[in-house]
Amino acid sequence: MKEHISGWQFFLITVNYSLGTAFFIRPGSMIASTKQDGWMIPLLASVFMLAVLWIWLGMAKVYPNLSIVQLAVEVAGKPIGGFIALLYIWYFIQTSSWVTRNLGDFMKTILMPNTPITAFHIMFLAIACYAAIKGVETIARTSEILTPFVIFVMLTIYVCALKEWDWGKLEPMFQSSFNKLMKDTGPVIGFPYLETVTIMMLAPHVKSRLKTALLLGMTVTTLLLSGIVLITVGVLGASRSSHQVYPLYTIVKELQIAEFIENLESTIVISWTIWIFLKLCIAYYCAVIGICQLFKLKNRTGAAIPLIFLIAGIAITLNDNVIGNIAWDKRYIFQYSCFYGIVLPLLLWMLGKFKKRKRKGPAA
Repeated sequence: MKEHISGWQFFLITVNYSLGTAFFIRPGSMIASTKQDGWMIPLLASVFMLAVLWIWLGMAKVYPNLSIVQLAVEVAGKPIGGFIALLYIWYFIQTSSWVTRNLGDFMKTILMPNTPITAFHIMFLAIACYAAIKGVETIARTSEILTPFVIFVMLTIYVCALKEWDWGKLEPMFQSSFNKLMKDTGPVIGFPYLETVTIMMLAPHVKSRLKTALLLGMTVTTLLLSGIVLITVGVLGASRSSHQVYPLYTIVKELQIAEFIENLESTIVISWTIWIFLKLCIAYYCAVIGICQLFKLKNRTGAAIPLIFLIAGIAITLNDNVIGNIAWDKRYIFQYSCFYGIVLPLLLWMLGKFKKRKRKGPAA
C-alpha cells in the first residue's frame, strides 16, 4: 500500500529540511562575508531558486508517480539510470552524515565536551532508523506535531531579542557591491537551497498541492533565514557575529527576559535538536527508500539498520572538524550541490520528456 502525505505536511517537511541545520550554522558565515548586508543573501538566493524549482517541478511532472531514483532508471535505462540512482543514494547518505556531524559537533562543543562524539551519532541515527522503517507518513505526522513548538520558540526568541536591538549595529548598510553579494550567495544556494532536492524523493507521496507546498516552503525558509541574520547583526553586531559558529546560541545564552528568567539556552538546544532530528529522519528515509527502490527490496529494515553504522562512520571520516567543514563549504558546496540539484534533475527532465514524446510519436 502506497503511503500518502498532504500538501500541508509536505510544506512542513520543506521548511524543516531546508532550515534544519542552516538556521543555526548559516548566519555566522553570511555575516562574516557581507557584514551588515548578510540578510540580503537569502533573498538573492531565493530568486535564483525560482528557476531551479521550475526544473524540479518539471522533473516531477514527467512521471509523477516515480521518485528520483525510479525516474533515473525509467528514463535513462538500467546501466546509466542505475548509476545516476546510486549517485543520488550516495548524496542522501552523505547529507545524512553531514547533518549527523553538525549535531555531534554542536553537542560536544557546547554541551558535553567529555562525551565521545560517536555516542551522539549512534543515538540520533538509531531514532532516525526507526522513523525510516515506520515510513514517510509517520515522519510527516511527527513533523506536524513538533514543528509548531519549534516555530513558537524561534518567534519568541525573535521578539525577546528585540530588547537588545541596536539600529546602530546595522550601519553602514548596503555597502557590498552586487558582484560581491552574488559571489557570497553561491554557498547559501548550495546549502541549504539546492540540498533540498532530497525531498523531491517524496513527491510521489504528495496527494495534492505539491507546487504550492514547495514554493511556500521555500518562501518561509527565505524569510526566516533572512530574519535571523538581521536579528543577529542587530543584537550582536557584525564583527562579533562573524566570529561565532553558533551566533543564535550566543544570543539566547545572554538573553535575560526578567531577573528570574535566564539561562534559556536549554530551550534553543531542544528546538535545534528537534529541527535537526526531523531533517536527519527525512534524509535517512530517502536513502533507505532509494536503496529499496533500486534493488527491489520489500523490507526497509534490512536496508535501514546497516546505514546507522555506515553514516556514523562517514560522519567521522569525511568531516575532520568544524573549521574544515566551513572551509569546504565556502569553496565547493555550490558546485557540488549544483550537480545534484540542477544538472541531474535537468538531465532527467529532458530525457523524460524526450521518452514520452517518442512513445506518442508512432501513435500520431
